[in-house]
Amino acid sequence: MTLEHPSTHALSGWGRSVHRSSPVRRPTFDGGLVEAVLAEPRITVRGAGKSYGDAALPNGGIVLDMTSRNRILSFDQREGVLIVESGALLRDVIDQTLSLGWKLPVVPGTERITIGGAIASDVHGKNHPGAGSFGRHVRWLALLRSDGNIVQLSAGQDADAFWATIGGMGLTGVILHAAIQLQRVDTGWVVRNRRRTRSLDETLEAMQSLAARQELDPERHVIAWLDAHAPGASLGRGIVDEFYGASTLDLPGSVAPYPEARTAAARNRRSLPGPGLVSRATIAAASAARWHLSRSANSQLATLRSALCPLDRADSWPAAFGRRGLIQYQFALPPDELDVVRAVLVFLGTHGMTPALATLKTFGFDSAAPLSFPIPGWTLAVDLPARWVHGTLRPVDKLVAGAGGRVYLAKDAVTDPELIPVMYPRLASWQRTQRRLDPSQRWSSGLAERLGLLT
Repeated sequence: MTLEHPSTHALSGWGRSVHRSSPVRRPTFDGGLVEAVLAEPRITVRGAGKSYGDAALPNGGIVLDMTSRNRILSFDQREGVLIVESGALLRDVIDQTLSLGWKLPVVPGTERITIGGAIASDVHGKNHPGAGSFGRHVRWLALLRSDGNIVQLSAGQDADAFWATIGGMGLTGVILHAAIQLQRVDTGWVVRNRRRTRSLDETLEAMQSLAARQELDPERHVIAWLDAHAPGASLGRGIVDEFYGASTLDLPGSVAPYPEARTAAARNRRSLPGPGLVSRATIAAASAARWHLSRSANSQLATLRSALCPLDRADSWPAAFGRRGLIQYQFALPPDELDVVRAVLVFLGTHGMTPALATLKTFGFDSAAPLSFPIPGWTLAVDLPARWVHGTLRPVDKLVAGAGGRVYLAKDAVTDPELIPVMYPRLASWQRTQRRLDPSQRWSSGLAERLGLLT
């Protein structure tokens, strides 16, 4: 069979701050995939394209789009083990397994990413203190190397390669399919408890008390929205949401245990012209309104999917930031570095960069994966108009690195590359394994080139 010529497409990350025009191949079967890999000297692996920055964008060469390889190969309903192709969306998995009493143990803010992307980014959810990140639940994976060989990897079978691929940002090879251990659930609902706080100290205190419960219960999810525009002592006041799995006893008699899936199709809304709708004035007004209109409340029912995946109700969010898009800057800090959270919020405010969105979560434990993002402690994510940034976050990079923290590679677009070995002290070990898996030096990405991950 003759390999078809790739077609050229305009690509971007979800934040729309970085754009590339690139040849794209979409092979659907193993033979065509191996042939495509061996035919190209430089390849970027791409899933659903939901990384905010340039993690799934090329810096030359071609893009290998995996979304056509999206089959669920098998599901053991007794043990909850799913074998699935890497191009399947989390949404596809949830559609097939939730009504059977099983769920993915880790889901980020969207179910519109691929299984391969979830593994390559080692994504985390709002339940990290109890569940860890996505890679912890991968039993094994099949990896296509750059020399055309397919190998099966697990924690017990070439562990170095397995953990280098988890969180490895698609730079060790093409994940073909994987076995994922799912988690039992009683229903497709959660119970939400909400607390409104009046200061950053109160927010942090509330989250610390909830983290202790999360460590004992992998189904307990916690996230805080912070008002980064509030003045003085009110800075960092917020809304702390805790969700936990609802049992059938929590449901009114008229409510079905598993709600009918009503996932709307993703719509690629065009970016608004110029600066869009996000400005200092609109951020201030929206932040004040959100805090004042929210109230503390307990025992409210919500669907599991709506609670865990708020981004899927925000198709227009990147478009609102205008033609230059948004930057999400997310970093993690050790547990005793809470002062850095306050320092970053103060820095952004005094430099005219109050975030349009700021969310805080707790992390529970480290991973064996050298490039995995979560470390024990805290993670703050802030959404900023890309037009505001222009290198102005370098002092924040230094604050984070100096505190023993790190940025999230899957969302990065701006970090100082000199600080990456400081933030990820096992980078050199990962690079040795990456070179072993990629003897042909085919794998690349905009992120890898910008941050020097492969050098």
